[in-house]
Amino acid sequence: MASAVPYDPYDDLDNNPFAEPHEDSEPVATNTDDSSYIAKEQTTSEGAAVVDRGNNTADISQEDSGREDRAAQSKTSNEQNSNNLSVQPPQNVILPERNDEKRKYSLLVKTTGLERFGSITGKKENPAIIFDCSTNLPTFRKQQYKNVKKSYEEFHQLFKYLNVAIQESFVPTLPPAYTTFGINSEEDRSKITRNFQLWFNRISQDPLIIRNEEVAFFIESDFNTYSPINKSKSLASGLKRKTLKQLAPPYDEVTELAEFRPLVKSIYVVSQNLQEKLLKVSRNRKMMVQEENAFGQDFVNLDEHNKLYKRYGRILTAVGDIDSIIATMDMATLYDGLEWVVRDAYVVKEALTNRHFVMRSLIQAQQNSKTKQEQARRFRSRRDINPMKIDEALRQLKMATKKEQVLTLKLQRITSNMIIERRQWINWYEEWIRNSIKQFTLRKIEYERKKLTLLERVRSDIRKADENGGLSRLGRNAVSVKSTDTSQTTKGDSWTGENNRKSQIPINKIAHTEFDDELVTEDDGSVSQEFDTASLNARHAASLLGMSNK
Repeated sequence: MASAVPYDPYDDLDNNPFAEPHEDSEPVATNTDDSSYIAKEQTTSEGAAVVDRGNNTADISQEDSGREDRAAQSKTSNEQNSNNLSVQPPQNVILPERNDEKRKYSLLVKTTGLERFGSITGKKENPAIIFDCSTNLPTFRKQQYKNVKKSYEEFHQLFKYLNVAIQESFVPTLPPAYTTFGINSEEDRSKITRNFQLWFNRISQDPLIIRNEEVAFFIESDFNTYSPINKSKSLASGLKRKTLKQLAPPYDEVTELAEFRPLVKSIYVVSQNLQEKLLKVSRNRKMMVQEENAFGQDFVNLDEHNKLYKRYGRILTAVGDIDSIIATMDMATLYDGLEWVVRDAYVVKEALTNRHFVMRSLIQAQQNSKTKQEQARRFRSRRDINPMKIDEALRQLKMATKKEQVLTLKLQRITSNMIIERRQWINWYEEWIRNSIKQFTLRKIEYERKKLTLLERVRSDIRKADENGGLSRLGRNAVSVKSTDTSQTTKGDSWTGENNRKSQIPINKIAHTEFDDELVTEDDGSVSQEFDTASLNARHAASLLGMSNK
């Protein structure tokens, strides 16, 4: 984007439309006296301005004597201004907040708890976050704040204000207020607390955000009383914004940001598509679980005196319950992770759109400034000029030039800061989506292995049903006939031949499921062992099974 050219009223002909013509230029009018078109204003007793056109010939000699010195000074000033604006100012001038060498301001926040109160809807959508705060920012009244409690709605009010007020930054959007784990589970509490800690970390890394006084007002206000004190207005909203977004984006000479918006939009669209597909898979899995449970119950009722049918039917019912938990885990890990990506990508995309709006405004301001300058030049070519029109043309030209300078500096500031935050956002996105996929994979492996453990418990009964056939014909005589033996041991995995030794804790987590008590029959006379405390307990498993999906 071209830099704005400031207007100097004492500039030479190249920039001042009312300056005297050069010697080598063609004279426009026979009368070159300045007093012919520059009026002298005198204030009367009533305060009115009176134009004095008399005694102009007496001032010609004085005007001519100072014209040469004034022209030389104006030429030097014009060269300096052109050189200063042709090169973009350094970053420490455009973004002084990011170059605070003398004193480094910081904001440290530690999330300590989560509370849900009120009605069922309030508990789900408006939890209270408890945190401690330490800072050395001058906008705060003190440096330490303990047990600060803020509702999710208050966080949302702060985010809306910052997103509009700070156009230079990609303001991190809030994490979801609840997860698919269910609001009464410990997993939901720990995940929401961890996500808000990550949000505070992202906020603290942006010097433009932490220096905003609304952050101090937010933390220092009482619980459930905060609302933005300052007011900010969006560049465009509603129907106007939708209309402007239909236009082709202006030419962007900053390649990094020109390519960044299509990338963010692609992430936004692809993440939404993944969510839709994942939701459809989860719903279909829920329907399959109902059929699995019915199938297992039919096996139990097939022959009440047959131990094999009874055990196998209960195993199939438990496998169906495991599939239901897998469907919930898929939503709680990958779907919820993609939800934050979708929200954040939308905010970044709209912030880049706001930058396009500023670019369009700057182009219009440059065209307006050029038009006003050409209009002023036309006044110069006339023989008889109205002094009032001259003053109005000068005033409009100065206003247009000033607006152009303001928009130029604003665009330079937005561009410089977004280039920095572009790298930070990509790093956050890669790390967040990697952790979401990791949790999705680990939980899926865990419960698929639990499903395998359940099926292995009925393996010995199936082998005993046919002593001369079945699996013995496949050369699997080495397989243990004990119902307590599993393929997952501390020595490795007997199915894959893996020999990596593991500790007993993850083996217990896989070998014992939440449905062991339901599989114990009177004929077995065995007592189920206690499974690892890191796994879901039976009550939580039941809540997951009974919870409606998204």
